[in-house]
Amino acid sequence: MKLDRFIKKKDLVDLTSRLIQIPTENPPGNEKKAVLFLKPLLSKMGFRVIILFSPEGRYNIVAEKSWGKGGRTLLFNGHLDVVPSGDPALWKYPPFGGKLSKGRIYGRGASDMKGGIASFLHAISMVDRSNIPLQQGSLILHLVSDEESHGHQGMGFLAQKMRIRGDAALVGEPTNLDLVIAQKGALWLRIATFGKSAHGSRPAQGINAIEKMMHLVARLKSIPSVKEHPLLGKPTINIGTIQGGSKINVVPDRCEIEVDRRLLPNEKKEEVLKEIKVAIDFIQAQDPLFKYQIEEIDYAEPSEIHPEEEIIRIGLEACREVRGKKPAVRGFSGFTDGRFYINPFRIPALIFGPGGADQSHTTDESVEVDNLIHAAKIYGLILINYLSLHR
Repeated sequence: MKLDRFIKKKDLVDLTSRLIQIPTENPPGNEKKAVLFLKPLLSKMGFRVIILFSPEGRYNIVAEKSWGKGGRTLLFNGHLDVVPSGDPALWKYPPFGGKLSKGRIYGRGASDMKGGIASFLHAISMVDRSNIPLQQGSLILHLVSDEESHGHQGMGFLAQKMRIRGDAALVGEPTNLDLVIAQKGALWLRIATFGKSAHGSRPAQGINAIEKMMHLVARLKSIPSVKEHPLLGKPTINIGTIQGGSKINVVPDRCEIEVDRRLLPNEKKEEVLKEIKVAIDFIQAQDPLFKYQIEEIDYAEPSEIHPEEEIIRIGLEACREVRGKKPAVRGFSGFTDGRFYINPFRIPALIFGPGGADQSHTTDESVEVDNLIHAAKIYGLILINYLSLHR
């Protein structure tokens, strides 16, 4: 089933550029203009569009289109927010210019993930123009805010507000057209150690909170990684920030770190917290002056789907038909909105999209036009083949 002749390259490039040209940096989270741009476009494509506002007033789109009565429901998830662009002077082209140069489109969000959204929307228009008869089935789009900050005001909000219904989901994150079926979770912690201030020339009269923290960091880094996942490897721990002390000649009475612990799908948050508590108990057993405080900042669950899910088989066949080769099936070290489908609603979510993780969050972020075209064709075939199959 060939969709090649229904590709309109200029339209796809223009849509990607237009989306990039709408700054949606998070923070602060200003997806409103992107939503107001997409709403009439989706309505024109035959979608019934609803805008839902999160408790903090963030804009989210739920759009539905049906063919006939009954059949399956396929979901598509795309996040509209992007990370801050940083200093524009460091970019080859303006970060919100959507510049096309030598077969690549440049700008913040080109890869992560406005290119994926544009490719999927173009795929829908390709299917419509192909006149391939879809007798039944529904497509629901979740175009959401706040993914870059754990998704609480976006997909997390939708998952709490409504029962998400669907038989399978596509999440258009940049995977370089590989199929991603497993993702790590993340537990973010803030840990403080406490001491006693004293003059820097008389350190023995104080208790140095930074030195206490040094012992804790060493202990955290030495926790053995006995678990391993075939697609994700071992869990990781990273000390992302550290703050301590007030002046060079003062013994610090407080030190604070922020910890990023990535979890495998077979790990539980409670198990990880227990590991960290055991590490702290070990230190306290040796040092009765060790005092600390631990606080959970945020948490995103790990998730995975079975490699034999039908949406994966259909995705493999579509990739092979378009690109002439079998794509890799792999894991994702970060976390995505896919977890909001998999964990609470048991909806298999396949993460697949144009662009690469090596471009995400980088200066001079870009996406290949050929990658967008391939993604649009593959999305189109997945849409046709998944909705054409009967339950």
